[in-house]
Amino acid sequence: MAHAVGRLRIADPPGATAPSRRYPPAQFAQAARTLARDTGCAIVLSGVGDDRALEEMLAAMPDVETHMLDGLPLGEFAALVEAAPLLLCNNSGPVHVAAAVGTPVVDLYALTNPQHTPWAVAHRVLFHDVPCKYCYKSICPEGHHDCLRLVPPATVVEAALSLLPPSWRRASSV
Repeated sequence: MAHAVGRLRIADPPGATAPSRRYPPAQFAQAARTLARDTGCAIVLSGVGDDRALEEMLAAMPDVETHMLDGLPLGEFAALVEAAPLLLCNNSGPVHVAAAVGTPVVDLYALTNPQHTPWAVAHRVLFHDVPCKYCYKSICPEGHHDCLRLVPPATVVEAALSLLPPSWRRASSV
């Protein structure tokens, strides 16, 4: 895998400490699949904790080259993120690792303090503006998870592509 790392994209799929902070797996997979198609990159899945969510993601993108890495020591994970052109993930620890090593990041962000977004690195923080935003709850008190569920995968793809140089886009996606 090391020979291809410059063309890999890192995705930290449905992992996050709270269910309310996880972008829906099917939507995550749709965004990852489109990014793989539009850039020619493989997808690296890391920090996998929810087997059902991972299975759902993989089933939704059988034609995408994927690499699953779990349980990497922090230093190795940081090196992997640093070598990647982009990190796409839920609002979790890897967002801050990306900021620390200078990797652009798309942060799918819900229900937490807006002061804790990535800093000192190119980034896009995505959420759907709902009246209950910043509720700070681990379980959506409204039961709808709209702050993430209503973020279209196309918006995730657009944000990711905006952080990559034009040379990363395939001619068919421009």
